[in-house]
Amino acid sequence: MLNRKIEKYFDAWLKQRNTALLIKGARQVGKTYSINNFIDSNFKHKIVIDFAQRMDLVDAFAQIKNYEQLLIRLSAIDGPNLVPKETVIFFDEIQVLYKRREELAKKNMLDETSQDLITAIKPLVIEGSYRYILSGSLLGVTLNNVVLNPTGYLDIKQMYPLDFEEYLLAKRVGENVIDYLRKCFLEKKSVDEEIHKIILNHFKEYVLIGGMPQAVSDFINTKNLYTVEQTQTQIIDQYTIDITKYIDEEVKKLRVREIYKAIPSELNSKNKRFMSSHILTKSELNRLNLIDEYLWLTNAGIAIPVFNVSAIESPLAISIERKTLKLFVNDIGLLDTMLLATGIRERMLNNDKVINYGAPYENVCAQELLTHGFNEKLYYYNSKKHGEIDFVIEYNNEVLPIEIKSGKADEANVYNHSALNNALRIYDIKEAYVFGETNYFKENDRIHQFPIYMISFINN
Repeated sequence: MLNRKIEKYFDAWLKQRNTALLIKGARQVGKTYSINNFIDSNFKHKIVIDFAQRMDLVDAFAQIKNYEQLLIRLSAIDGPNLVPKETVIFFDEIQVLYKRREELAKKNMLDETSQDLITAIKPLVIEGSYRYILSGSLLGVTLNNVVLNPTGYLDIKQMYPLDFEEYLLAKRVGENVIDYLRKCFLEKKSVDEEIHKIILNHFKEYVLIGGMPQAVSDFINTKNLYTVEQTQTQIIDQYTIDITKYIDEEVKKLRVREIYKAIPSELNSKNKRFMSSHILTKSELNRLNLIDEYLWLTNAGIAIPVFNVSAIESPLAISIERKTLKLFVNDIGLLDTMLLATGIRERMLNNDKVINYGAPYENVCAQELLTHGFNEKLYYYNSKKHGEIDFVIEYNNEVLPIEIKSGKADEANVYNHSALNNALRIYDIKEAYVFGETNYFKENDRIHQFPIYMISFINN
């Protein structure tokens, strides 16, 4: 059983005032598994409706006139389990329900007096006889026309693949070790050298396996990378099917699929930026941009956008250039599987000393920052004159440039960050962080070099 940080959030939700809980997240990040474990540990009675499995119930809940009708339909499905103060009602895969509402609306078959499920449960949540949990994937896409949390009756939580801390716990690394590493990061101290080597090896393993719960479990239980790759391939295939299923416009559907397929090769290119010219023809470039397509992948939770800023000054959002971006995959393990043809996984397994970990290391760092609260707040800096810095964030009320070192920890590589030096000369920057395979050391008054795994301790 994998320990997930979201379990603490569930416990806090249970103890607080009576609200419904909505868990968002991409497919296969562990939403249903974690919710069911929580329910079984905390409630005497439950009603679970998985709309992906119970297609016969979709129409019954797609158009609800009012909360009374909703309650009657729940009673018809499993009345004995509706026990006041003891029952939780879990609606899973609700994107299926909202997709059905879209279909009915396009056919002019949606009753204008009907309510969607999230709206319909509001009076029941406030009344308080039962607790309500909702979950689904692609909710950023299917709930785009739904007003969420208008009066505070709904708590919304995003769930991601296992982050590196959760992976360490799954590998039976003690919490005291993680606390020690966090303290070293916060106090800017070097790590015991043997501990550093062990954790660095775990991190390289995490870069291979990623954080999808089933892939992690497969690896821990079998140590068979082929089994892991099969699991990851199935997830990638499901994402591709979702693109086909949840986008109606045929041309847009094709573009989104092409963008998703192109992410690994674009990350593996020299500048790692996503080039629209690789997707569109010249005539299309003149009349289209791909922002909607990028946003679809982002809202679906299967891609991480990092936008370029033209200045390293707070607030960063003012200098954002939305047409220039990098796109990362939502899980580093999926990226590695998508890059199988390049042989990168084999070279990583063989501890190839000359391998460039650039794309995987940047992807895993984007993933960690996103998971730790920098959603829609990830940027990079690029200037033809001064160079490129991998990430720029606002951290502890300061702008923080971050450089990711992917090569071996020799002197020529460690101190090679001219773009960062240029930025420190031009802008009023208090500190800059470099993450690589070295132990911690203070390069100068403003530049701190950290082990790559300590990216996990930057929290918004």
